[in-house]
Amino acid sequence: MRYSTYQSIFPMNLEKMQENQKKGSKGFLQLIAQMITNTLLLKLLILVIVVWIAGAGVLTVFAAPSVPKVEVTKLTVQPGDTLWQIAIKHKPERMDTRVYIEGIVRINGLEDRGVQAGQVLKLPYF
Repeated sequence: MRYSTYQSIFPMNLEKMQENQKKGSKGFLQLIAQMITNTLLLKLLILVIVVWIAGAGVLTVFAAPSVPKVEVTKLTVQPGDTLWQIAIKHKPERMDTRVYIEGIVRINGLEDRGVQAGQVLKLPYF
C-alpha cells in the first residue's frame, strides 16, 4: 500500500496553504497595525470624553452666578434709633441680636457701631 498525504491527494490545497502562509506573516503585521490603531482610537476616545466633561464643568462654573443674590431691605434711621433697637425690630425671631447687628455692620461697611438720623442702612436677610 502506498502512503499518501493530504497534500498528494489535493495538490491545489498545497498551493493555497503556501499562499496563506505567506499571507500569514503579512496578516500578522496587519493584526499588529490594527491593534495599535485600536489602542490609539481608544486613547483618543478617552481623551475626547475627558475634555468634554472638563469643558462642561467649566461652562457650568461660568454659567452659575458667582455671588448668590442676598435679599436686603433698606431702612432710614430715625432720630434716637440705635443698632440694637433696629436689630430687635428686624431680626429673625430666633436669631441672637448681636449676630444680626454684626450682619448690619458688615453689609453696610460701618466702621463704628453708631448710626445717625437720616442714614440709610441695608438690613440683611437671614
